[in-house]
Amino acid sequence: RPDLLEARERETGIDFVYRFVLARPADEEGRARYLRRMQDEGMTLREVAAEIAASDEFQRRLRGTIARKHDEASGALAQSEALVDAGALSATLSVEDLARTADEYYRTTLQFADRYLAKPFADPRDTPDLLGSFAHLVAGLRLVPGMTVLDFGAGACWTTRCLTQLGCEAIALDVSPTALELGKQLYARLPPIGSTPPPRFLVFDGRRIDLPDASVDRIFCFDAFHHVPNPADVMRELGRVLRPGGVAGFSEPGRHHSKGARSQYEMKNYTAIENDVVMEDVWTWARAVGFVDLELAAFSTESYRVPPAEFDEITRGGRALSRYADRVRVFLQGHQTFFLTKGVRGKGEGERPVRDSREREGLTGEIAIQLERGSVGRGQPVRGTATVQNVGSVSWLPGSTPHGGVNLGVHLRARDGSPISVDFARIRLEGTTAPGRTQRVEFALTPPDPGDYLLEFDLVSEGVGWFEMNGSATITRAITVS
Repeated sequence: RPDLLEARERETGIDFVYRFVLARPADEEGRARYLRRMQDEGMTLREVAAEIAASDEFQRRLRGTIARKHDEASGALAQSEALVDAGALSATLSVEDLARTADEYYRTTLQFADRYLAKPFADPRDTPDLLGSFAHLVAGLRLVPGMTVLDFGAGACWTTRCLTQLGCEAIALDVSPTALELGKQLYARLPPIGSTPPPRFLVFDGRRIDLPDASVDRIFCFDAFHHVPNPADVMRELGRVLRPGGVAGFSEPGRHHSKGARSQYEMKNYTAIENDVVMEDVWTWARAVGFVDLELAAFSTESYRVPPAEFDEITRGGRALSRYADRVRVFLQGHQTFFLTKGVRGKGEGERPVRDSREREGLTGEIAIQLERGSVGRGQPVRGTATVQNVGSVSWLPGSTPHGGVNLGVHLRARDGSPISVDFARIRLEGTTAPGRTQRVEFALTPPDPGDYLLEFDLVSEGVGWFEMNGSATITRAITVS
């Protein structure tokens, strides 16, 4: 809470605001004035920043020349009346320069480390967009526990920690060693709950990712790709480390991002690259390195609150729906969440991968059961034959696979249908079952205590769900144990 900072922290915060907004240390008069107002009036650092940003000095600065360092380096960037060109700015700085600048930013703002570590809950005004964008990125990547996920541009690693909590083997990659050290602090101070894979932390030199070819299942890039000065080279590296059939997901700004006021300010006053993200360019780079599919997610993280009558009209497809669509359209002009799928051959067009039973969508099957006998004596096994067919759109992994393996499960019920044991038995399915294929397996089940029962057979993807949840029919057989 900025309004609860102690005097020394307030002074440090005021100096940081001056440096961030005006690119100079706080003068004695200004520092004393804001210290007094924070103490006596409860003024917050955010309000200090807003007031300084409204000052004549800031307006003059905003209209001033582009940072001298950039002018001297390129000799091509003109006065600030013209928009800064992100590509020209990138040409003035080396990849190594930008990596050092990024690390310097974190090192000089360590007094605000807790705000970095508190993301996405550091500021309630940012939280809805951060969580909404994160959720759509996770959904589109179709993450499952056990996947190896590269978090590209991880920063202080709040996204990495979330990926770990989801059961993924997360690798935090960033050009800033200081940011990654903050990430290690985050894991130490707020460790993931339960048994989760340990994270890895890798420093990126801006050119080559220190990972073997085809070593990660997914790539997670949250608001980072538009900062790289060499996007084609970085895309080549992402394609190299991603396994065939893997997916890279990105949450990025729009195709006019560099022309926004905030982007212009960052580029004029700091060594920050704010590239436009143009899908035609992204697809050109991606297709050249083995990606075979590009999809974008259409959504909005902004709440559109309406009265009940208009809500009903939206659900019925009335005119109010077009007004809502306009709101989404405006949001999407500045927000692009997209997914690139790598071909299974990894070269050229490649082949589009077949999804598997680690995902719930597409899990459907048909079952046929033949029991040898409808009654058995105490201690005698219940024998029979099961025939199962994959009528869905995803391949079934072998039943021995810890997460996503498909087996035939058995529920034990009383004759009136009431449940006795949901996980009464498993009948192991061997090998991979592609869509359209059939397996036939013989089984022998340990009988329950004497009585009259129902055995309900349903396919199950372990750790994912029962097929009945996707609409597949179960098969029930009556047995008597005497």
